[in-house]
Parts: sequence; structure tokens; C-alpha cells
Amino acid sequence: MPSRLLPLLALVALGSPLAPWPALAQRPLCGAEALTRGDTTAAAVACEHAIAENARDTEAYYRLGRLYEAVGSRAAEEQYRLATRYAPDSAKYWLALAAVLRAQDNVFARQQVGGVVDRAREAARAHGGTGAVEAEYRSALVAWDRYEQYANRYLFAGDAVAVDPYVLMGEWKEVDDFFQRQVRPDPGDPGGDDRRAAEDYLRATLASDPRHVAAAGLLTVLLLETDRGEEAVELARHLVRAAPDSGRAWALLGTALVRTLAWPAAAAAFDTALRRLSPAERAPYGNLGLLLKGVDQARFGTLAPAQQAQRDSLYWAVSQPLFLADVNEVRLEFYARLTYVLHRWTDPFRGVHGFETDRGGVYLRYGPPDVWAAFGRGRQSQRDAVEGLESERNTIVWLYRGPQLRFLFTMTPGFARTTFSSDFRSYYEAQRNLFPVRFDNVPAVAEMDTILVQFAQFRGQTLDSTDLGVFSLMPIGRMARRAAVGDLPISVAAVVRDGRMRTVARVRRDETIRAGDALQIERRSFRFSLLPAEYLLRVEAQLPSVERAARSTSLLSLRRYGTDSLMLSDVLVADRVAPRDSTFTRWTDFLVSPSTGRFTPDAPVGLLWEIYNLQPDSTGTARYRIDLRITVKDIERRGFAARILGGIGDAVGLSAKGDDEVALSYDREVTMGAGGHQVEFLTVDLEDAPSATYGITVRVTDRVSGRAVEGRRQILVAPDAGRR
Repeated sequence: MPSRLLPLLALVALGSPLAPWPALAQRPLCGAEALTRGDTTAAAVACEHAIAENARDTEAYYRLGRLYEAVGSRAAEEQYRLATRYAPDSAKYWLALAAVLRAQDNVFARQQVGGVVDRAREAARAHGGTGAVEAEYRSALVAWDRYEQYANRYLFAGDAVAVDPYVLMGEWKEVDDFFQRQVRPDPGDPGGDDRRAAEDYLRATLASDPRHVAAAGLLTVLLLETDRGEEAVELARHLVRAAPDSGRAWALLGTALVRTLAWPAAAAAFDTALRRLSPAERAPYGNLGLLLKGVDQARFGTLAPAQQAQRDSLYWAVSQPLFLADVNEVRLEFYARLTYVLHRWTDPFRGVHGFETDRGGVYLRYGPPDVWAAFGRGRQSQRDAVEGLESERNTIVWLYRGPQLRFLFTMTPGFARTTFSSDFRSYYEAQRNLFPVRFDNVPAVAEMDTILVQFAQFRGQTLDSTDLGVFSLMPIGRMARRAAVGDLPISVAAVVRDGRMRTVARVRRDETIRAGDALQIERRSFRFSLLPAEYLLRVEAQLPSVERAARSTSLLSLRRYGTDSLMLSDVLVADRVAPRDSTFTRWTDFLVSPSTGRFTPDAPVGLLWEIYNLQPDSTGTARYRIDLRITVKDIERRGFAARILGGIGDAVGLSAKGDDEVALSYDREVTMGAGGHQVEFLTVDLEDAPSATYGITVRVTDRVSGRAVEGRRQILVAPDAGRR
């Protein structure tokens, strides 16, 4: 037998973490001495010499087949077939032959895998030896591949005989109509016998080797897909008891706990998993690029490991549904999706991780689909399609009803290899740039309500600080709609975090409220003194007894109020603004009934702002003009008027400009204290104001220095403004 040159790359390939067999260096091989020198050619020659001396040297055939397999040579199949011919009772040789057949693209080769694995299993059960456990596991994989051809089968109920990809690419109502009227789920249990066989083989594998994580992983997938979450948790608990040092085992436990909504226990399991995974196993769990837009994913891949870790930490900190909670359900959901994908779609025979497959990528980003439907293309019976030749493929459709996403895949029979169909690869690329990731299947996200928030900046007590006033409307009526009338505990919080997501300020209040009114709104205000910088503001409310919550997230850029130019605070709008007494000097000296900038028609609008660095004249008097404009922004124009409440004695006139704006101007003369600091307030009653968005502009002109500054705020007037 002529020798063949085998490059040193063989050793690298066999050392891959996805290689289905141990590395060559870990086995007693003919030519072992040559391999230690990296001389694969000499190793092959040594095996060929062994075969020349003894044509029935099955181990030499096997060893030579391993060398060919490492470089993808089709000659490996011939060597394994010779080994099985002379030693048909060896499960090891049958499994080696099954592996090379399973990796081929030829459908006829793949169709032989089931029979070859059967021979391996029979040999192992009859004679034992190397490969007994693996034979059971490979039998499970074959049965699962067969089940994949029939799982989630839908039947055509109307005139349609195939899935039209152009319908699925069209309007959502057409997609919905197709699944409402033209198809229906198979009422039987398609593929049930194969699924049950796969489960039996997997359990047999674990009975022989309780530490077999791959078998436990596929069995976990099977249990979760058949709504047996508690069984999946128990299975994973047995696995971690048998393999407590395995990070992959702990990740399976975390996944099962996430799917049964046991969030604190899942967090503990994944914490243990991440500590015990090898660097290679842990890498995808920190690969934020798997969830980013295309360009961001590429950019993330160019970052240094430390930078990637920092971005990952920031991303998940921002994504946490509630800072009030002790766990980050969104991050745990990503870990669960990734673990599921790794065990569901990883193909060691082709060297493909689950997250690198098309279905794996979609699942990671969008989670379990609302509809998972399989069709046999062009056939009424899906089994006809499966038993046909390569051209007859299965079609798989995934629908996500909330975001109205849809994906079409095609599956090669006999292999369960699934890729995007038709133009859906381009569709996926477009969607991941529009909606790179969604976590709608997480209850904490799906049921999260919205808190309306207004925040306003003022100069702090010292020149290097800024005061932040936060005013919120919390939709308690909606949040408590499942509860009976009565007292409910509630936690409310306002949290400020810096650019590294470190908490720099936090206020939490645990209270009791009376629930029962569906329109009930609770108003809460918070105040912080902060250094000027960039921040993230989160306002939250949680009703633990009904498992409902609401939040608001805002990015803040707090500015520094210097002393060298005329400056204005934010314009604060409120339902009511009134001084506590006649000695007011700052905004904190006022009673403010919080508003988020939403008002019902004819409701008064309170306004408050502070002016900084007014320049007094030689007598210590500051003289300035205030111009107030209120403008309709976004409806068909119709006239409205405004009435100023609060008695501004020196107003110089209220005028209408056209039919979409009113304006007020007035002058002030005040004796200034230190810092040229002055607080202003008034109340505006918008008479006959139509429902619309309005812009409010306050302009202050220092009549001594000639400098001017403006502040703006936007408000909404609508009949249901207080409930939206």
C-alpha cells in the first residue's frame, strides 16, 4: 500500500475541542514514536507496514483511518470498513465508520449511519469493550436525527401544498392568515417513536456513565421541548452530583432552572458554571458579539479581551430588568439560550458550534419561537419527503408574534442540517440590525410596565455639584390589576449609575399602598446631588405580591453651572408649584406636585426655573426680562389662548402670534444676593388648548450685561394624559 503524505495539521485537527475522538497523542498508535516527532508521514508508513505484515491487523487499519480522518481524506472510510470486516464484534470500529459517514455531504452515505450505529450498539451489548457507552449515545443521536425530520409537523388544511416563502416575506396579516386558515398542527405525535427511542438511549448512556454531559444535554433539550421542565431540573441535579467539577453540567442545571422560572437558583447555578468552565468553554458566554448588530459584532471581535469583558459587563448591567431585584433575568436567559443551543445544534462531526448554525443564531437573539412548524416540501406526507432524495427537503418556519418576525429554514433529510431558505439569510441580516436581540419571553421583561418621568437640573449647594430633581408617575392601577382591593406592599427606587455602571446614588422606599382603582397613579419625587458627568437614571416600582413591576431608564448628562456667564436651570413643569413661605431662594423652597409633562385640557401648568450669574448694577440691583412662548407642535392648527395665574404685576403683555403660539413678556428688578441667583415661578392655564404636544421656551435677558439664555421644555395635552 503506497504511503500518503499527511501534514502536521492532522495533530491540530485532532486536538480540536469539537473533534469526536480523543487526540492521536492520547492513544497507543502504530508509529507513535514518529508522531511524537511530528512526522505524520512516518507514522502512516509504520501503520502500512503493520498491515503488510498482517492483513488482519484491525488496530492498524483503525489507526491509519484516524490519520486519514484527521485531514479529511475519504480513504478513512475504507480503512474503517476493513477493520469492521475483520473484527465485526468491535463497537469501536463500527463507531469510527459511522463518524466518517455522518460527516459526509452525500445523502446515501448518511443514510447508512443508522445501520452502522446499530451494529456498534449490538456489538457493545453482546461483547462489551471500548465504545459501549458511546454506542448508546450515538444511537440516541441517530434516533434524534430521525425525530428531527418529523418534529413539530404541520399539515396543509386548504388548497396549499407547499410553503410559499414570498407569503412569509409579505405583510404580517398574510403570514397570520396562512397559519390560521391554511395549515394546522399534526394532531398526532409525529416522530414520537424516534423521540422515545432517543430518550431510552440517552438514559442508557447516563446509566452507564452518569458524568456523560453531552447525553445529559440532549436529554435536557428533549425534556424541555416536551414540557417536562421539572424532570429536566431533576436530571441536571443528578448530573452535578455525579460531575460536580463540570461547568457544563452546572450550566445545564441553570438552563433547566431558568425554564422553570427559578431565577435565584438559576443565578447560583450559572455562577458555579462560569467558575468551572474551561476558558474555551466559557468563551461564548462572554461573547457579546453574538447579540449585537452586524457592524458592532465585527467591532467587538477586534477588542482586546479586557475591553470585551468590560463591554459585556456594561451591557448586562444596563439590561437588568430591575435594579431592585437581586438577579438579572435577561442575562440568565442568554446563558440558558446559549446552553440550549450548544446542546441542540452543535455538530462535532462538522466542527460547528450550535451558535454558529442558522437556527442557533436566531434562537440566541430572539429565544424560543411562538410557532415552530415543519413541512415536507411539495408533499402532503412529510415522511414521503424525508424518504425522498436530496432534492426533497423539509421546510421549517419560526414565527415570533410580538415583533412579527418570521424565519424560513430548509433541512437536508438524513442529516438534520438546517440552513436559511430562499432570501431569509438577507432578511435575518436586516432584522438583526433593526432588532439585534429581544427578551420578550422573560416574564420580567414581557410584563414590565412604564413609569413616566421628568427630571430637571439645578445648580447644587456648591459650584462643583448639580442638583437633580426626579418626578415620576407610577401606574399602580395597571400593575395591581390582578390583585384584590386592599393594602399592598410596594418598593420604589431611583438609582443613578455612572459610566462603569457603578451605583453613585440610590434611594429606596418600602411602603404600603391601597390598591383597587384601575386608573390609580402614584406620584413619587427624588432628589440627588451629583458631580457633573454622564449617568444612567433608573426609576423603578415593584409589587412583589402580584409579581408586577414598572420602570423608566434615562441617560443623563449633568452640566456644570459656572460663574462666568448667564445660565438657566432646566424648566421644571408641574401640576402645581407654590412657595412654602415668603422667604424662598431656591427651587427646594417650593411645594411641587410632580408632573411628567403630561396634562389634561384646561389643567394649570406650573413652571419653575432658576437663573444664575445675573449681573447687578452699581446699586446691587439685577434687571432682567423674561420672555415666555408656548407653541403648538404637531396637530392641525387651531387657535388657543393662555391665562397667567399668580399675579405678575409687571407683565408687559400677553399676546397671540398667529393661531399656534402665545407669548408673554415681563421685566424684573430684584436686589441680588451672592452669586447672582434668582428663582422664578408662574402658572399657565391653557384655555381651549387642543390635544397636542406643546413647546415651552423661557428666554432670560440680563438688561445690565446684555447677555441672554434660553431654556426649553415640551409638554403633552391630552384627555388621558395622566394615564399614559
